[in-house]
Amino acid sequence: MPVDLALTTDSRWTADTAELAAAAGAAGFAGIGLGADRATAPGVPAALAAAGVRCSELMALMVSRNEERTLASARQLAAAAEAVGAPWVLTVPVAPPSAEAAALLRRCADVVADAGARLAVEFSPLGVVTSIAAARELIAAADPGRTAVMIDTWHFSRGDSTWDQLAGIPFEEIAYLQFSDAPEPVGDDGFAETMDRRVWPGEGTFELERFAGTLRDRGWAGTVSVEVLNAELVRLPVAEFARSAHDTTARYWG
Repeated sequence: MPVDLALTTDSRWTADTAELAAAAGAAGFAGIGLGADRATAPGVPAALAAAGVRCSELMALMVSRNEERTLASARQLAAAAEAVGAPWVLTVPVAPPSAEAAALLRRCADVVADAGARLAVEFSPLGVVTSIAAARELIAAADPGRTAVMIDTWHFSRGDSTWDQLAGIPFEEIAYLQFSDAPEPVGDDGFAETMDRRVWPGEGTFELERFAGTLRDRGWAGTVSVEVLNAELVRLPVAEFARSAHDTTARYWG
């Protein structure tokens, strides 16, 4: 399977899903990431088909200490995954790693597996699972067959993952990638940095060519989803945003 490009939607976009899908398809994307509310809206499967894109990811399952709430969210996302044929449910651990957290993650994997999907576990320097290595430990303790690691260039570059960890992760443990760039931080508010100040690939400080090359040179192939969260760029017309997102990313993966 070659590398294909997808677009991770920003929850702040007000355009309807049909317009987002059409913009993604026209820009050259093969997939689009959706929230569960968008995925389950009437007419979405038909809109995706008309645009020639698939739903590449559903967002997002928060795995907390509250078992009932977490499992209810997993069931909602499983229904959405089934509706649009999404292969991955983006999963964010918010309870510190433990035997109990791994057991709950395993139960969530069981729920979404019935819908034909798997859990893509996201690590973040702002969260409780902060690196590729830590995420790999969690999926090994939970369900390595039905969970995998989602690697985001922002979280990789600003966190405590290492290049050796990126070079050493087995391909079967990679769900997909999220791709963006960022300038130097202007303060200590990591949440504002990741949600409002990402920029087009190549316009920031991340070593994106090294990142992509580390995987390309090993023969990795899969989905690269562009996630440029930026308080100014989000105001662009979605067609313009999608074209810029695609064109600034494609050169790294061609």
